[in-house]
This record gives sequence, structure tokens and C-alpha cells, in this order.
Amino acid sequence: MEDTIFNENRKLKRQLDNLLRRARTNEQKQELFDSFGFEVISANTPAQLRDYVLFQMQARFQLHDVVMTLIDFDRDAEKLFYGHDTDAKSLYESKLLILDTEKDQQQISEMSIYPVLGPDVLTRFDWMLAGIDDIDSCKSAALLPLMRNNKLIGTLLLLSRDVNRYQTGIATTFLQKLSAMTAVAIENCLNQQRIKEIGYQDPLTQAYNRRYFDLRFNDEIERSLRQGDNLACMFLDVDFFKKVNDTYGHHIGDLVLTQLVNLIKEQVRACDVVARYGGEEFAVVLPGVTLELATEIAERLRKAVQSDKRLTCGQGGLNVTISIGLEILSSLNDKNLSTKEIGDQLLQHADEALYKAKTSGRNQVVVYVEEKI
Repeated sequence: MEDTIFNENRKLKRQLDNLLRRARTNEQKQELFDSFGFEVISANTPAQLRDYVLFQMQARFQLHDVVMTLIDFDRDAEKLFYGHDTDAKSLYESKLLILDTEKDQQQISEMSIYPVLGPDVLTRFDWMLAGIDDIDSCKSAALLPLMRNNKLIGTLLLLSRDVNRYQTGIATTFLQKLSAMTAVAIENCLNQQRIKEIGYQDPLTQAYNRRYFDLRFNDEIERSLRQGDNLACMFLDVDFFKKVNDTYGHHIGDLVLTQLVNLIKEQVRACDVVARYGGEEFAVVLPGVTLELATEIAERLRKAVQSDKRLTCGQGGLNVTISIGLEILSSLNDKNLSTKEIGDQLLQHADEALYKAKTSGRNQVVVYVEEKI
């Protein structure tokens, strides 16, 4: 009788110990999820959030990899997450999938608004895994919907080498809480970045303003020097712009500037920086170009402006043209200049080249050449 009671007590004690261990494990998991969730919520920029989710989440939760897929309703997600950071884009583009609402309708239709856990996730959503290394070692996965106001904005895919790590119906509460906090963080970061972008734009033309140009110009110079790349700086100015305003009115002048910016953006690359520097003068930064390519781009732009009917004022009236001054980073011989001094020289030389273009006939591209004394 005593042996029976003793065995039952031992059995109950083991059960109690197991329950306590499970409770402690769950408590530790909860603390881990809460701690990381608050860090994600505190992210100040899309770039910071991107690093938290795609890098730190993988390390913190001992995952094989993490893939975040976003539906780009406003068609600005790539710009907001990467800006012009080509290094970050090449590092993360296989883990941050940005879907176009028109081009990627098939993939969007396959996304789930409910958590999906288990090995089947790897085959059901294999299109999300195309860029992941060593995918064959993944044995289970959790697909978590990112929801805001009952609307699916994306998914979070957690990949594990442990076949038992993610199973249907197990530990979904922690995962759903993490995905909910991530969705809130995404919405907050993107909206904050959109507000910053508005502050960097010229309200009339929607080109970048001078404040943004000064910040970005220094960044591009530092990046070019660090990577051994070249960089060109272009100043361009509308010829006889005062005549446009005086003859046709300032509202037509505003229209000319707005259409000019649209045309510039059509002719340059996505990585180039187009800014309104002041009045009818614009600055363009061309990273990673040779002098020949920069001159080709500038000449193509000049011809496009001259021939574009959108920039023709009045019936048979004034045809708008531009003059362009150009300088390139590799032409600066002084290696001891600071980034700001390099930027100042590039701008000064491009401005001097622009002045020469204006005084020698306008509607032309002039590359800066140092005058010999």
C-alpha cells in the first residue's frame, strides 16, 4: 500500500516538474518575444526595421532564415526601405520581397490571412524561397500574416532546420503576437519615412530640394571614394527663363519647371539624384559613371528638352532649351580634401562650366576644364 502511494506521489511530482519546466520555458519564450517585439516597434526608419526583422530576428530566434514579403500598395516600398543604398539592396533583396499589386497578382492571391505552420509551408510557398541559400536544409516553417485594419499587407516567413520546430496549432499565440507587432512597426516606419520624404521635396516640381541634395551629395561622394567609383555632378539651367515668365506668365514658368523635372527623371537613371538647386537651376548627381557616359547622358537630356513639345510655350512661340555644366570626381587631383571640400569643388566647377555654356551660346553641354594661367 505504501509503495503504491509512494509511486503515485513520484508520478505526480514528475508531472508537476514537467508542468513547471514548461511554464518556465513558456515564460522565457514570452520574455524573448516581448523583448524583441518592443525593439521592432521602436524602429525609427524602414532600414532599421529591415535589419531587425531580416537579420536580428534570425539570430535571436536561432532560425535558418527569415523572409518578409510586402504588398506595395503605394508603390514606394522599395524606395522607402532602401533609398539609394545599393549595397543593402543586394544584401537583402532575396529576403525582402516587394510585390506589385498589378504584376504580382498571382503571388498575392496565394498569400494566407491565417498562420500556416509545418513542413508543407516550404512547398506551398516555394516562390518566396527562390533566393535563400541552402534551402534544402530547412525542414519546417511558419508563415505569419501581417495584418493592419483587417487588411493583409504582407507575410513573415520563419525557416527552421528542425522538423518539429513549427507544427500546426502549436505555439501560434507567440507567433501571432510577433507578427502583429511587426505589422504595426512596418506601417509606422513607412508613414514616418513618407513624411520625411515630403520634407525633402521641392513642393512645385517634386524634385528633391537643396537641403536633401546637400545631405545626399556628401553621402554619394563618401561612397564613391570608399568603393573607388567615379561620380559626376551636373548643373543645368533653363535658357532665357525670365523671358518665359515675362512673356507667358509665372504660371507657365511653373509648368515649364515641373515638366522639365519629369523629363530629367525620364532621361537619368533611378540611382541618380535630381534636385532643384534654386530658381530655374537644377543639380543632378550621377554616381558610378565615366566622363564619357556622363557627357552622353547630359547631351541626351539637352536634346530631349529641345525637342519635347511639352516644353514649347505658345503657338509657334519660344522653344525651351537648357544649358548644362559638368564636372567629374576623378578630375580632382588633391587627395587631401575633405568630403565637403570635394563637394564644394565639384559644385563650383560644374557652376563655372554652366556659366561658360550660357555665355558661349546656350543650349549646350560644357565639361569643366581648368584654365591654365
